[in-house]
Amino acid sequence: MAVRIDIQAFRDSVPTEVAGAADRLMSDGAVGDLESSGGGVLAEVGDVQTWVGIVDGAFSGDCDCAAGQRLCAHAVALALTAIDAHFPLLASATPPGPDPADPEQARYLQALRRLTGRQVAALVVETAVRDRLFAVRLLGEAGLLDVDAAAHGLEDFRTAIDAASGDDAWEAGLRLVDEAEILLQYPATTAALELVEEALQVWDELSVELEGTDYEAREVTGPLVDGHRELCERLGLDEAEGAARLDRVAASCRYGTIVPSGR
Repeated sequence: MAVRIDIQAFRDSVPTEVAGAADRLMSDGAVGDLESSGGGVLAEVGDVQTWVGIVDGAFSGDCDCAAGQRLCAHAVALALTAIDAHFPLLASATPPGPDPADPEQARYLQALRRLTGRQVAALVVETAVRDRLFAVRLLGEAGLLDVDAAAHGLEDFRTAIDAASGDDAWEAGLRLVDEAEILLQYPATTAALELVEEALQVWDELSVELEGTDYEAREVTGPLVDGHRELCERLGLDEAEGAARLDRVAASCRYGTIVPSGR
């Protein structure tokens, strides 16, 4: 539930020097576009990403600057701007989580915090246009993968299966793995499961062409089998039923790329 805040009372609660620095930031137009985040507000203030919200009944800030205060000048400037703009603030907000332990992830998160919302949106759209897996994951996170979208996923995987026999075996196998990863982002359907089973059979036929090469058929079989198991779980099939389906596929494969569950 959004709360109403007395802007003067908040200003009076802030140390004079911090309030003065916040005023200078606001007069310089340093507070960027306001975005809702965890029940609080997020914005670029000056050259740092800043968040403020109400935590345990009091204003709290999270800022990339080096001030080390609960409410630095950036946070106060953002809070005053949000209050003045009647930006909705929840009575109990959740601050941004800690940086990931992985240094590479932390580096990307730090870079992300330096971008404005518009910059992030532009990068996301640009990446989605180039990368189909990213695009489907984006739509899934946004709840936009409906039945019609799932049908497109099936069509794309069907195209990859049909094209596999006319391509270099190894390249065709890698494409099947890539397309299966995309297919798994869509809602699970029996049709998707059947297509993965067909892909396993097609790959078994292609795998004979790898004889005498350094390529391993299992590098394609493994991800496809993992995808099959994931679809079985998402469709609510028990382990025995999923294994039985995979065994039937294995029995139809002439070159033994799939090991039956009983062996």
